[in-house]
Amino acid sequence: MVAQLEPFPDPSERMLAAYVNLAYLARGGTDAEAIMANGEILPRPWDLTTIADPHLRSDTWQWLDAFVIWLNTQHAWYSADHTPPCWPEHPGLVRELSTLAALRYQAGEALSPIPLEEWHRYALPSYLDRTADERRACDEKHQPWPGRAAHTRHTSDDAAARRLRLFRDDVDPTPDAEQTVTLLAL
Repeated sequence: MVAQLEPFPDPSERMLAAYVNLAYLARGGTDAEAIMANGEILPRPWDLTTIADPHLRSDTWQWLDAFVIWLNTQHAWYSADHTPPCWPEHPGLVRELSTLAALRYQAGEALSPIPLEEWHRYALPSYLDRTADERRACDEKHQPWPGRAAHTRHTSDDAAARRLRLFRDDVDPTPDAEQTVTLLAL
């Protein structure tokens, strides 16, 4: 039996329109000026946090899901290379996959094979290397974020106040600036 080659998932019409606007902006000229005159920040499909339009955001999620299925069937020879089904629950994987999918889309649209060869040589192996632990942790069942306790400590009120004091001390190196203000208030 011959392995089944599947085509790369097509982005939606809304996604294509976003890519076209970004290309106009990158190219410059009157089209770019019209986009810039609008004052709108263009959505970038490789960064879901830039997509305010709920329809475009939904399209992008669906496309990413199709991309992960495509990636798992077309490029993951070993199960250790698979992206787990809980990938949307991992912000790091979402960001990595969004970028990987956008790079693959653009490489597939190129007029020469070089960008696609570079995607295979650099982008895909880099994704697999950078995300190996995160993907492996959820191999059999979803695992919660192991860094949650450290993050909670980092964002606590005490830790935030300490960082703000350090920032302030860096900007105003006057010794005991806070004590001086307190003494003057008395």
